[in-house]
Amino acid sequence: MNIVEFVQASGANYTAGRGGRAIDGMAVHYTATSASAHNNLVYFSRAGTGASAHLFVDKDGSIRQSVRLEDTAWAVGDFAENQRTVSVEVVSAGEDFTDSQVAALAEIWAFLRATHGVTRLIRHYDVTGKLCPAPYVDAGKWAALKARILGGGGAAVAPGPSGGAPSGSVADLAARVIAGEFGNGDARRAALGSRYDEVQAEVNRILLGGSGSAAPAAAAPAPAAPDIEALAQAVIRGEYGNGDARRAALGANYDAVQARVNEILGVGGGSSGGSGGADIEALAQAVIRGDYGNGEERRRRLGSLYDAVQARVNEILL
Repeated sequence: MNIVEFVQASGANYTAGRGGRAIDGMAVHYTATSASAHNNLVYFSRAGTGASAHLFVDKDGSIRQSVRLEDTAWAVGDFAENQRTVSVEVVSAGEDFTDSQVAALAEIWAFLRATHGVTRLIRHYDVTGKLCPAPYVDAGKWAALKARILGGGGAAVAPGPSGGAPSGSVADLAARVIAGEFGNGDARRAALGSRYDEVQAEVNRILLGGSGSAAPAAAAPAPAAPDIEALAQAVIRGEYGNGDARRAALGANYDAVQARVNEILGVGGGSSGGSGGADIEALAQAVIRGDYGNGEERRRRLGSLYDAVQARVNEILL
């Protein structure tokens, strides 16, 4: 296994040793951000993060390490399970893993098989139900990814006669989409396969009060009228894109939803200094997701909050 960089996590973020337990599994996670593996290592090297992982896999498949394999990373939400597993974070903001990343996961698995005799390949989702790795909480997609990892990271298995579509009623699938299980955009379309149109139409009916626009959505179901609060929270999570894409997705609800988003995050309303009631942490996370663009566009959109938000972004990533 080729480790290209090692940045030790702070001792406040992991436990030395394995408590006498043997390593018998590998747990797959996703970072939920496009920040590089290097930046993730730097982040976990700081005290107070309260979490960690052994390995990180970048988009190009390069492998970086933050916690030694003989120590316990805090990753899967269950300490006994943490003591048994090697946790691997894959850089993804919700999109499918790249072929290079899958090949790297296969390389790590082969190494752990040879050195520790691991027999279990699991997801964070399998331990606590957390939607991680989000692109692969669907059972069919996980099975396909798992087969590639165990088989050496080869090409993805072609979908079967059903087009790879998941089973279940339209209502059940729509509820799972709203819960965030199928990701957004192209990832959602791929996960739902031939059932995408009917399921997305039901999601739109629930969240947009019958709107016919195809919108990536993930929020609590609303009654007949659009649930502006739920839609605003979904926007803040990055599930409606930006600019014209967001406007098109929200349609007639755009102004009301955007006003609520601005209200929650404290954006707009003058150019006076200070952050006021703005949620700097939420804005920083939105910037990291790419919601506010770069350079002058980011400065313009954040206005008087730019310095505070950018400082927090730098603190997280640098």
